[in-house]
Amino acid sequence: MSERAGSLPAAYWELTKPRLSFLSVLTSLAGYFCSAPEQPTDAKVLVSLAIGTALAAGGCGAINMWWESDADAQMERTRNRPIPAGILKPGAVLLFGMLLLSLGVVLVWKGTNPLAGALTAATAISYLFFYTPLKTMTSWCTLVGSLPGAIPPIIGTAAKLGHIDPMGWLLFGLLFFWQVPHFMSLAVMCRDDYARGGFKVATVDDPSGRSAARWALLFIIPMLFVAGAIATNFFPHWTSPFVWVSFLAGAWFFKLTLDFAVPDRRAAVAKPLFLASILYLPLVLLTLTLNRLF
Repeated sequence: MSERAGSLPAAYWELTKPRLSFLSVLTSLAGYFCSAPEQPTDAKVLVSLAIGTALAAGGCGAINMWWESDADAQMERTRNRPIPAGILKPGAVLLFGMLLLSLGVVLVWKGTNPLAGALTAATAISYLFFYTPLKTMTSWCTLVGSLPGAIPPIIGTAAKLGHIDPMGWLLFGLLFFWQVPHFMSLAVMCRDDYARGGFKVATVDDPSGRSAARWALLFIIPMLFVAGAIATNFFPHWTSPFVWVSFLAGAWFFKLTLDFAVPDRRAAVAKPLFLASILYLPLVLLTLTLNRLF
């Protein structure tokens, strides 16, 4: 549950959705380091990528909170966000978000290259103008929302190479498929809140959670295949740490997703599945990055 910010700086910090922004930075850096690791690191490009991605992601978070402030006021987990709590005015939030987003896109564009900048802008456009409004229209919003969530790795790849290589596309696929089981577990945990907010997620349309479980299973399987493709194509020696970490973490994640599909266990396993999804991604990406570099 969101806690009421105690000061204006804390309120503005909350607007940036720091955990989601951190994930965007983490995945963009993974794309940078995992693609062509033999190439030297360009400090200017790396700093521009990290700061620009953080600013753009934070700006999207603020604009999203401005857009959904009425829905946030109806939901237990979001009612204490800065706008519904009365800490910040909507106009100030929108201006803050637009400023951060603009600075982020310009920094990536100028500090790395136009392709990376264009991908950063595409992430924001798809998140704000496709995913955000669709959340109140259709449960397919989750699939649409997986696209902007999967773009940061190819921003990192583009920033380094000026194009997108096979590793970049595989990381894009890994994130795209990962997001669905991750979100479906949250959708079960927060079904009542989403219903109060007017969001048409899978568990609102199907309170039993069967649809959410099917989506989770349908997407975790190709996610595991993508992880396997990374291992097979980039780590021919099966003693590489990434191979074993991705296999064990994937098996754990998959087992919980299978448990999630059992009606009598679904509610109880939703939170462990959600936590597993949160741990899976940084663990696998960090291991992959270190294994590629060293």
